Amino acid sequence: MKGKLLKFNEFASSILPLEADFLIYFQHFEDPSKQQILENIVTQAKNPEHKIIFDSSLDKRKYSYVKAWCVDVLRELDVDVNLEKLLNWEKEILTDHLSAKEDRAFLKLLHKTNPSDFNFLKIYEISRYYRHYLQIRLRYKDYHLVHQFLQKFRTDYEFSRLVNDKLHETTHEIITDYSQKSNVAGEEALLWLSSLFNNDKLDGYNRLLAWVRIIFIAHNRRQYENIANMFVRFESLVASGKMYSKRIIVNFYSQNLLLYAAKRDFEKAAYYGYLSIKEKNNDYLYYINNLAAVLLRAHRPENALQVLKDSHPIAKESLNFHNRIGHTAYFIFALIDTGKSVQAENHAFVFLTAFKKEILENRWHLFFTAYIKSMLLNANYNGVIKIYQQFKLKERDGRYRDSANYAVSIPWMHLLAAYKVSDIDLPQFKTSLKALLAINTNYSNTHMTQQDLLSVTRIVLKSEFSKIGI
Repeated sequence: MKGKLLKFNEFASSILPLEADFLIYFQHFEDPSKQQILENIVTQAKNPEHKIIFDSSLDKRKYSYVKAWCVDVLRELDVDVNLEKLLNWEKEILTDHLSAKEDRAFLKLLHKTNPSDFNFLKIYEISRYYRHYLQIRLRYKDYHLVHQFLQKFRTDYEFSRLVNDKLHETTHEIITDYSQKSNVAGEEALLWLSSLFNNDKLDGYNRLLAWVRIIFIAHNRRQYENIANMFVRFESLVASGKMYSKRIIVNFYSQNLLLYAAKRDFEKAAYYGYLSIKEKNNDYLYYINNLAAVLLRAHRPENALQVLKDSHPIAKESLNFHNRIGHTAYFIFALIDTGKSVQAENHAFVFLTAFKKEILENRWHLFFTAYIKSMLLNANYNGVIKIYQQFKLKERDGRYRDSANYAVSIPWMHLLAAYKVSDIDLPQFKTSLKALLAINTNYSNTHMTQQDLLSVTRIVLKSEFSKIGI
């Protein structure tokens, strides 16, 4: 029984708050014990920091029943599970291995399909293959049913395809904005994406793509205030079952992390961050990095270090260097903030030696901010100056300065090192420092804010800090 409850506890811990809402909505248990079990699952999901003790005296079959019921409810709603069914049907149709049971199931699906369904595009495309399958086998009745379906929704399908292609072009512009710190994707693109997201007649997949790109733009520009109402709208779409899957929910929780981090509500952001890492998928490392960054801003470096250590095996194998470098940078920050600056510098040196090219092509600003901070705190001032010159960080930083998320961390810390090795005198140091203070004063970087830089300056200068007059 103990083993069974252990497995059940693991299952209960995996349920997300929005999933709990589904389960409460659909449950009609008459057995009070089953109702209580479900209520405990929901309580656990809504309060993940508090572990619920399940009653071990109850019949284990009731736990098995409730678990199986929960799984069935969620699988029925899950758009990713439904996509797996569609892909299997596609394979069976194309390879002439469609069973009578699956044949009837696909025909039944067509009767209830409409253009706003999440997987409408895939259903329509499979129906085209299915029409050929039926036609040559002289199944006239079913053929005409499928043919009518294709004719009825042809315009909707073509519109969705055009939207999907244009989303690709718009995404290229958005990525250009991010990588080149430009503004190619302007307000017109944002308005178009918003119109897609709010279009209840459009298929869910395209609406989800539009939503993700809206979030990307908002995060890149640090402008969340204009889309706060969209978060409410998106949650309602998920809660309705139209856009439900565990993958989509954890992504939504990660987006909530970004929203609350932008509001400087780091504890609320961390709450959503922990929810976002309950499911491991291709974006897991990205979610881990976001959570670690928020935990560091919330002055919880031990928690940040733990989640980064736990995810290290995944980071080590990742082919996405944007995420991998971010993971390393936050690991360095976490080591620094837990009093392990020597280990932080050594870790940064080893990583830079191994992945110099990848760092310079990806998140060089974040990585060098972390690395230089560790060197400063270890009084390795000559190392800072060497790195600054070797990798032409002055020139790189100058080109990066127009970015919405620019922070003066690298030139500031270089200035500190230059002063400590007497490359510049106190008047020069004060003048240069005040000029940096005037740059982008409104933005707080993920980790190195101006207050963080002042704190590092105070540590490095010690008694001399009062001389700079800040």
